[in-house]
Amino acid sequence: MRRTDGTGPAGWMRELQDLVFPPQLYCHSCGAVIDGTRTYGLCDDCITKFSWAAGSVCAKCGKPLPETALHSTCYDCRTTQHAFDRGYTCASYGLYERMLISEFKERSKDHIGHAIAEVMADRIAGESLSPDILTAVPAGRWKTAKRGYDQTEIVAQSLARRIGIRYLELLVRTKHTRTMRQLGAGERRANVQGAFSILKGRDSIIDGKKILLIDDVYTTGSTLDACAAVLKEAGAARVDVLTFAAGADVHPAFEEAAE
Repeated sequence: MRRTDGTGPAGWMRELQDLVFPPQLYCHSCGAVIDGTRTYGLCDDCITKFSWAAGSVCAKCGKPLPETALHSTCYDCRTTQHAFDRGYTCASYGLYERMLISEFKERSKDHIGHAIAEVMADRIAGESLSPDILTAVPAGRWKTAKRGYDQTEIVAQSLARRIGIRYLELLVRTKHTRTMRQLGAGERRANVQGAFSILKGRDSIIDGKKILLIDDVYTTGSTLDACAAVLKEAGAARVDVLTFAAGADVHPAFEEAAE
């Protein structure tokens, strides 16, 4: 049975390492020595370099919009029908956000997930959200085995405790998917088609419920759409999504001009 409580050889090694080198003494981004009073575990320099979603955002997916935006929604949301109801994000997916996510996912620094959950809790404070259940996009079995933990599940569990909403595993990956990084929008959607299903025995729990779905990064929303569609098919009344960072609002014409 998969362990999600940090036990097992890998978990004990991380706990021992944390005792010797407490993670709260180092900036999650640059590694500089800090004290426990620093917001989100970031030093005074790094926290100013994150592109927080404090300005105009897409009214559908929550992606930050440029100051010159002429629409209330991003280009992707104007041209794509999403399965989720509303999206929220904490920051733009820039250099520092990318580095933090990389440290969290690829270097076994699972304590960063709790800092990300704190950011998320602050982001949705004051929003008119009243979910019944909080769940996460499940990682693939191979990636979970490699890291020793499901990074999105760690964030979701920590967030659930912070905002007082019940966390439940609702989804399971049913097929291996390719890495999304080099795929176009159409390829991403094809890649995750049929990739998720409801965890056995959860259908009756989902029926009629409002669900907050958690993931680390939002780009085209393909993965979140695939998950939201499955949840809606199982009877979810509403599915909102929350991510730590989101890609930029870029019109294809600008991408072509930049090539």
